[in-house]
Amino acid sequence: MSQQLHLDIRLRDDLSFDNYLIARNREPVAGLHAVLSKLRHRLPGADRSLFFWGERGSGKTHLLQAACRLVEQSANVSFAYVPLAIAQEVSPALLEGLEGIDLVCVDDIEHVCGRLDWENALFALVERLHGAKGILLATGRTNPASLNLTLPDLATRLGWGFVYQLHALSDNEIIEALQLRARNRGLHMSEKVARYVLNHYPRDARTVFDFLEQIDETSLARQRRVTIPFIRSLGVR
Repeated sequence: MSQQLHLDIRLRDDLSFDNYLIARNREPVAGLHAVLSKLRHRLPGADRSLFFWGERGSGKTHLLQAACRLVEQSANVSFAYVPLAIAQEVSPALLEGLEGIDLVCVDDIEHVCGRLDWENALFALVERLHGAKGILLATGRTNPASLNLTLPDLATRLGWGFVYQLHALSDNEIIEALQLRARNRGLHMSEKVARYVLNHYPRDARTVFDFLEQIDETSLARQRRVTIPFIRSLGVR
């Protein structure tokens, strides 16, 4: 069975390809799907590393967790999702043994830049994965060459495969994505309501999408349609 090994980190239910609005990120998403298709069907010739970079809210974590969810449906494909935001709480030994896993997703590498213990551990993992024919998906705020890593060779290794920039959603695209996610939750959210949320809530994709979960739970509990008066009742003015 597909499984997330070594880490007790739950994937978010809403971070799937069904909920991902491609918008201006068609090329990186197509590249990722090509790699995952070859991995799931055990076909030769899969690219061994992809690096996605972009600002907060550009969908980096979404793509990595969506990739994990997709391979989770396949028999005999193992994966690990490693969010480096937890690097302050755990040891670099967390990365040991991951070379035996088919797909390793390392998120937010900027959290370990300048920390030589973590950089050495990450460098060693990349080397071991390469030798074991495993696939590495990694993300950062900037491209590998601009990450301010202490180890120049690590930046080189992270750029071995395809490096893609992810573009954050525009306001209109956030509205479209919000409606998409609402539909996938069984909610009807008109464009007028979605635009109201965007105009009266922090204009950040991740924050808006998190608010959708509150909308879903509260509308179900109160048996209310998602309207502007309902959104106002949640404290959004």
